[in-house]
Amino acid sequence: MSDVKRRTKRFALYWCTTPDGDEDWFVVADSASAARRFHESVEGYERGEANAERVVALPDALITTRGWRNGPGGNVYARAGWPRDELLVACGGEVAPLPTDRVRRQMQTVCKDVRFGSRVFRAGDIATNSARFHGIARGARLSVFRGGKAED
Repeated sequence: MSDVKRRTKRFALYWCTTPDGDEDWFVVADSASAARRFHESVEGYERGEANAERVVALPDALITTRGWRNGPGGNVYARAGWPRDELLVACGGEVAPLPTDRVRRQMQTVCKDVRFGSRVFRAGDIATNSARFHGIARGARLSVFRGGKAED
């Protein structure tokens, strides 16, 4: 039996984007390439279509010897995955809801902005992108940050 200590993976929060912007969202992974692969696979993109930018390392409280915890008290995962709002807040993010409608609910569109410091990340929105593609003007969708609390 070896006395080698098992190295704990260092998971981080990545912002994943694609050229169409339809499904842009955060992924928790142990590397940018793992975040890209997860995003491409789950959202149906070809390999090499997604980009992943490291936003912040997960706090020690969300790292376990088995993987990462999806927010305080959340499930533990060994591989890349989607973060819950509680994880985003635990990493220092502020979550603000965006207005939703029947189309976005049917398409299961994430309707929120997340702010880390001075930077705001907006979830990809296939409904808005499709309307824009077809020349349909839509009103602005504004969010309001309320000090870091996730709202439903």
